[in-house]
Parts: sequence; C-alpha cells; structure tokens
Amino acid sequence: MGHVRLGLLPRSKAWKEVVALIAAGADVPQVANATISAAEKAFSFVLQDLGYTQAVWLMTQLAVAAKKQDPLGHLGSVGVVLPQEATLPDVTTALVEAMDRATQVSARRSDLGELAARALVGATADALGPRLHTLFPSDPLAMQAALSTLGTPRAFGEFSRGFYARLANESLQYFLSKTLNTQLGEGMRFATLNQKAQFDAALQTHTREASLIVETFSSEWFSKHRFEEKGEISRKSSDGFAGYALTKMKDELKAGARSDAR
Repeated sequence: MGHVRLGLLPRSKAWKEVVALIAAGADVPQVANATISAAEKAFSFVLQDLGYTQAVWLMTQLAVAAKKQDPLGHLGSVGVVLPQEATLPDVTTALVEAMDRATQVSARRSDLGELAARALVGATADALGPRLHTLFPSDPLAMQAALSTLGTPRAFGEFSRGFYARLANESLQYFLSKTLNTQLGEGMRFATLNQKAQFDAALQTHTREASLIVETFSSEWFSKHRFEEKGEISRKSSDGFAGYALTKMKDELKAGARSDAR
C-alpha cells in the first residue's frame, strides 16, 4: 500500500523563511501564514486526497443520519457500523474503521488523510460528548438522541468548524513541530517548555478563530443542499464542499496574518 507524505519543506527557500520568522520571534499569525505559503505545493493534491474527502463525507453523513428514522442504519450504509446501544468510543472507533476501509480499498494512505481522520474523530467527540455527559451512558438510546442533534444547519456549522479548526491546527503542527523543537532552550525562541506550550496554544486559538468563516458557510451550505437533495447529501456535493471549505479556511488564515500585520 502506498503512503503519500506531504513533502520535505525544510529544504525549501520558503521554509527557511518560516524558520527565520520563528527564530526572530514573529507572532503566530505571521508564522502560520508563512507556513501555509511554504506548504502550497505539498498540499496541491488535497482535493484528490481520498482520506480528506472521505472524512468530510462521513461528517456530512453523521448530520444527514440525524434526521433519519433509522440513523444507525443510515450510518451503516456508508460504512460507519454501530451497535444499537452505541457509546462515544463506539462511534469514534467506527469512524476510524470506516476511514481505514476506504483507504485500504484504494490502496492509498496519506499523511493528510491521517490528519483528517484525527480531526474528524476529535470534532465528533466534541460535538457528541457534551450531549451524552458520560462516555458510557446508561440509557441505550442516549447515543441516538445525541446524534439527532447534529441535523440542523446550525449544528452542522459548529461541527464543521470544529473539524476544520482541528485540521488546520494539526496540519500546521505537522510542518512546524520539528522546527519548533529546535528553537527550545536557553538563548532560543522558547527558553522554556512553558513558552513553547504558549505558542502551541496561541496557534490553536488562531486556527479556531479563523474557522468561524467555515461555520457560517457550512450552515448555509448544509441547509441548501439538504433541501435540494431531499434530505440527502451526495458524495459529489460533499466533495465540492470539501474543496471550497478548505480554500476558505486557508484564505482566512492568510487574511488574519495580513490584518494582524497592519
């Protein structure tokens, strides 16, 4: 099975500029913007990456299932197989398994797909967890009740925002992690582990704030397409959404850096 990696950015001129910004003490928006610019080529295949588009597809189908008479049956039809008395760990495990099966069939795995899978699992746990109050609810229908809350445009917008905020943060950390660790120590950008942790937290906040634009777009998109497709979301529609949402997220991160610089 082939595994597609995102590229060796540290050898590029653009990446050297990222390193220089970090060493000089540049703020998070500037570093994020430079990282995105350096990674443009590495992410050029994103719209054809099965792992990423599969994660977005499963996210849409979780929302579609919410309004079905048999939500677990619908999820099973798209590869997310759950027991009748499903718990949150059952759901996250089923999502990982569905992602794995999709990439096994195509014989293609990628770093981006793995980041997308982690983002999907995390966003799903964030969306469902507060509605369950416990990992192992005593009510056998608790999970179905929690899933039913994902079917409104507002809920899908929040769900989508969580996914893209996580994906953006994971992707930036993918490229930055090794370089950030080389800047740790006396006389370096991060004199202490606490300073490094503060930078990581600021990066997470930056991606979360940028993802607000995806939340607004996602809510409107979901409402429109579910109406036009009579309660369904097709794979073609999902793939189109995946491309446009990622572009909006990337543009917003760049716009945030320009705004911060003014």
